[in-house]
Amino acid sequence: MAKNKFFMDKETIKEIGFNLWKMRRDKRLTLKQLEIQTRIPAKIVEKIEIGRSINCSTVRKLTKFYGKKMKIVFEE
Repeated sequence: MAKNKFFMDKETIKEIGFNLWKMRRDKRLTLKQLEIQTRIPAKIVEKIEIGRSINCSTVRKLTKFYGKKMKIVFEE
């Protein structure tokens, strides 16, 4: 049975990853420190931040950890 996958274009994935990286940088956390505090493996966070993959539940956990909300806006 195939898993449900969440598809986005590469630009959107990179934008989300870049913003998560900025939030981590603003808190002055290393990947190791973030891994200890959130229990999310550093490899997964790194892949998201560089825009190689995305996992909605992980992004949700990270945004909650940073005290932020993600909002999607459709523009013309």
